[in-house]
Amino acid sequence: MTSHTSSVSFLENLTDITPQNILTRLTKEVICEASFCLKNVTHHTPLLEMPWLSHKIKGNAFLKLENMQNTGSFKTRGIYIKLLSLSEEEKQRGIITMSAGNHALGVAYYAQKMGIKATIIMPDNTSITMVENARHYGASVILQGKNMVEAKDFALQLMKKHKYTFIHPFNDPYIIAGQGTIGLEMLTEVPDLDVLLVPIGGGGLAAGICIAAKAINPNLHIIGVQSEYCAATAEILFPNTLPSDPCYVSQTLAEGIAVQFPGELNLAILAEHLDDCLVVPEKYIQSAIESLISYSKIVAEGAGAIGTAGLMYAPDMFHNKRVGAIVTGGNIDPRTLSSVLSHSSKDHGCLMRCQIETDDSPTTLGQLSHIIGKAGGQIFELSQKKSISKIPARMTFIKAVIETRNSQHARDVFQALVTNGFAAQILEV
Repeated sequence: MTSHTSSVSFLENLTDITPQNILTRLTKEVICEASFCLKNVTHHTPLLEMPWLSHKIKGNAFLKLENMQNTGSFKTRGIYIKLLSLSEEEKQRGIITMSAGNHALGVAYYAQKMGIKATIIMPDNTSITMVENARHYGASVILQGKNMVEAKDFALQLMKKHKYTFIHPFNDPYIIAGQGTIGLEMLTEVPDLDVLLVPIGGGGLAAGICIAAKAINPNLHIIGVQSEYCAATAEILFPNTLPSDPCYVSQTLAEGIAVQFPGELNLAILAEHLDDCLVVPEKYIQSAIESLISYSKIVAEGAGAIGTAGLMYAPDMFHNKRVGAIVTGGNIDPRTLSSVLSHSSKDHGCLMRCQIETDDSPTTLGQLSHIIGKAGGQIFELSQKKSISKIPARMTFIKAVIETRNSQHARDVFQALVTNGFAAQILEV
């Protein structure tokens, strides 16, 4: 870790930024300076071609693995640049922010590294894992409010009371500059990309990448990706991309980009440089999380997988194209991940639930295991009930959950049980 100093000339160019002047003040050159500042404090994450995705789109698909960044997310890039801009007096007073996710971890991480007191307001329903991770990095965490709006209101009250500096998650020129360094890295490694897919929540990441990437290659096609459940930017800039029957719910797997309205600074940049939006159905985000694990051994949260989801949802858009997308983060709650993988297996017809009536014999379970294994099935769960009054004393009911390759294979495994003399009944495939 290098020494942390705010005596960096380019930071002065980012004061007094407005939506009207941001395009002239926040330039590729500024982002290059930010990249230099980040050189020894963040990871230069890999950009890898994914053969299975390339096959899917009949082109070349590259993923930038920001899930391997400090704290498991791209967020630390912009946060470090923001904290670098603070005066010594501001650092002494401390900082405050509101977040239920990766922004909180990034603020806590670099505040600890730079010796700055950090207070983070999280909604009451924030996952225990995220709360404890933020505390692990030394932040003072306060649970307050039913949602992010109430958490922000409380954060602003404390900011005024204690004269803290507020660290906005996305509507800040320093944050935008830091996030834009991802675009520099991607086009340095693969300069002939045709398309960039960028997730959009509050828009800081997309705005920074747009400035850097368009300055390098004005012909590059940049597409924002959003969930159908939180498509605010698409609704504003590209309403024709919205589904005919949009869904409006309070929960999405892509909770990291579930923002009601993009930042004003970001919107000014995106209105100028963003070429299109792709609004992705929620089920494709779930499929992307599962596919990244199955095919690439990459763990991604919902928002982190949405670029991949876009490629899986609309592969025809990218035929014969060289496409870059970003796995923006990997901080998925273990329970959520377990649920996603379980649902994915069910959706693919890979889990079969069946009930088997058989003799209550010591060898029964062994025989079942042998038959299921020989047929290529994998026992996922097995339970046995002997005390059922409706069956004879020497009989038993066994309920089995069997993992199979697909629905046809599930029927083949079931037929193997029947052929070998077991009275079996499929409950669900």
